Amino acid sequence: MATKSATSEGRIGSLANPKSVPLTFQEDRRSVYWVDRLPPTAGPHGTTEIIASARVQELAKHRTPNQHGWRGDRPTPIWGVSEGAQRADAGPRLVSLSQHKEPHPRYLFDRTAYMTMPLIQVNEGAKNATSTERLGMLSRPKDRRDRDKFGVISLETSWGQYNPVSPAAKSAQCTSHVESLAEPKKYHPRFAGEKPVQWSVDESALKAIANLRLQQLSRPRSRTMIKDDYDPYKVPMAARRAHATPRIEELCLPIPRKVRPKKVV
Repeated sequence: MATKSATSEGRIGSLANPKSVPLTFQEDRRSVYWVDRLPPTAGPHGTTEIIASARVQELAKHRTPNQHGWRGDRPTPIWGVSEGAQRADAGPRLVSLSQHKEPHPRYLFDRTAYMTMPLIQVNEGAKNATSTERLGMLSRPKDRRDRDKFGVISLETSWGQYNPVSPAAKSAQCTSHVESLAEPKKYHPRFAGEKPVQWSVDESALKAIANLRLQQLSRPRSRTMIKDDYDPYKVPMAARRAHATPRIEELCLPIPRKVRPKKVV
């Protein structure tokens, strides 16, 4: 038991030791408003002076055309052709590649609208054919009365729909409850609409003079007022000795209906 206790205490002691900080660790700033150094100021000419390294100056240079053997476009499409190029003979491979691609053997070109070609001549049977009664009925335009299910020709809307109104709906009279529901909702008696962009300012506001306290608060904070030893995470002594009121303690309690008792195993 003694050996086991010593072993457990050694293990707990090793786990209780704080984790060592790496040598490359950099501590974060204590606050986002912490000023490590003063901002850069303008140079003698009133502008910020940037000192570029030799590598940055080299990268800032523009690329020259002849740096990698680059040649620009020819100034004109007409240029001299050498004697060897004029007397050169193309091989069978070049001749075969220069030929245009032929369509598929079973490919059929589009028929033209002219009827003089022998491929699209109309035979005598089609010329002397007579349509059946069914084809004649299908070829007739559809009447608007057939499209109207109520049997009344109605006006066509912009979307091509027909919305006829029945005579009963035209002569119908609404009840008092429907009329009360059709009335627009009124505003609240104490409702105030949006303030206009321009409004008159009273004389007292125009002639008002800010007191000393308002002038102090409206003045921007200068950099000389920043305290270098200010710690935003330091808790003052008054806050440490403060006691919560009964109302605050009551508000800190959890809601009873959301409190769950712990299960006893």
